[in-house]
Amino acid sequence: MTDIKFTVGQRQRLLEIGADPQLIDKDFETDAERNDDFDRLVKNLTRQNVVGLRDYLGSGKKHLTRIVEDKLRGASLDLGFSEVTTPTMIPRISIERMGISEKTALWRQIIWVDGKRCLRPMLAPNLYAVMDRLSVLEKPVKIFEVAPCFRKDTKGPLHLEEFTMFNIVELAPKGDPKLKLKEITNSMMEAIGLESFKVNIKESEVYGETLDVKVGEIEVASAAIGPKPIDANWGINDPWVGIGFGVERLALIVGRYRSVANISRSLTYLNGSRMDVK
Repeated sequence: MTDIKFTVGQRQRLLEIGADPQLIDKDFETDAERNDDFDRLVKNLTRQNVVGLRDYLGSGKKHLTRIVEDKLRGASLDLGFSEVTTPTMIPRISIERMGISEKTALWRQIIWVDGKRCLRPMLAPNLYAVMDRLSVLEKPVKIFEVAPCFRKDTKGPLHLEEFTMFNIVELAPKGDPKLKLKEITNSMMEAIGLESFKVNIKESEVYGETLDVKVGEIEVASAAIGPKPIDANWGINDPWVGIGFGVERLALIVGRYRSVANISRSLTYLNGSRMDVK
């Protein structure tokens, strides 16, 4: 065994174009051997990316994240939920009503447009406002939204600064809220073909406690059952159940990718294939 391995730059490039991490953790006898192997891998992986791009462009396919969204949307409609669309920019007061202050970690991830408005870091504030207004008409209120959210300083294979959330919530559900949440969760996961998952309890800055859905070791959704202390900030007095799914994380698992960057909104990747193939 020698100490000659791929350089940091070579490793980074190989990972970017889809190399299996196990393929890049190897030893070489000489620098020349290493560089030859690097060139060979780059050539083969580039060819694979080109094939993927041509297959995608030549067959009228839909982006995998949109496919995941459509399946979640369809399952929600089948359960009697209605889709809403709300603003991407939200006022500071909406953040504060969620119990998020300058002392909390999430505050430091918020992308502010100015002193009074920010790009929403979550869908919950708007959904709270919509539930409050609709609840005067009828109950239960059953709504969902799929839309971009934004958080800065997020790094790693499971995080993006711009990501897509799918949130579904029912205000004043009939029957046992726990059973209702289980029904919703099972229906969503079944719709996208991920029926093997586990649920763990986790502490939350916003809700105090959440039920996190994990596929393997990847957290794909976070659920909660109200009432919660922050409900009063929104004029909500009824019980509720809700769950938010990270669409790119679901697509990552469905497509068997290694990073959400591969399947994100991007000028570098298209449906998992690297576009800078020159």
